[in-house]
Amino acid sequence: MKKFMIAAISLLAFGLAHADDKRANQGVLDFAVPPAKLAAARLVEVDGEPVNAPISKTSFWVDAGDHEITVMAMIEDDASSINPLTESRHVGGPSQGKTTITVVAGKRYKIAAMADDDKGHWEPVIWKEEDLKK
Repeated sequence: MKKFMIAAISLLAFGLAHADDKRANQGVLDFAVPPAKLAAARLVEVDGEPVNAPISKTSFWVDAGDHEITVMAMIEDDASSINPLTESRHVGGPSQGKTTITVVAGKRYKIAAMADDDKGHWEPVIWKEEDLKK
């Protein structure tokens, strides 16, 4: 039993060290709550591959380099109204936009949607870039 525990701990340590090595060549796309002047956004695709993650996930590790990302904006429609039955606000249908981002290893990119006008046009923006904490 003692040998099994030592082997299991060794494998776990190896796996963690390997994950750290991989993370050294990656950056983070962060879709956490943006400042009030911007709208929340959600990552839909990276390089044409769908992102299947729970809605609560806001940070995504990606390899360093150029990536085409598809983002969905969570912008409320100005013509929205309160539904008296559910007391919830109607929002305009989500729309998607694509952009290319150059990810540098060890950086975090905070991404949101910025409205261009009052007609619902928007674009994905990096509102903050910072070093990852070591």
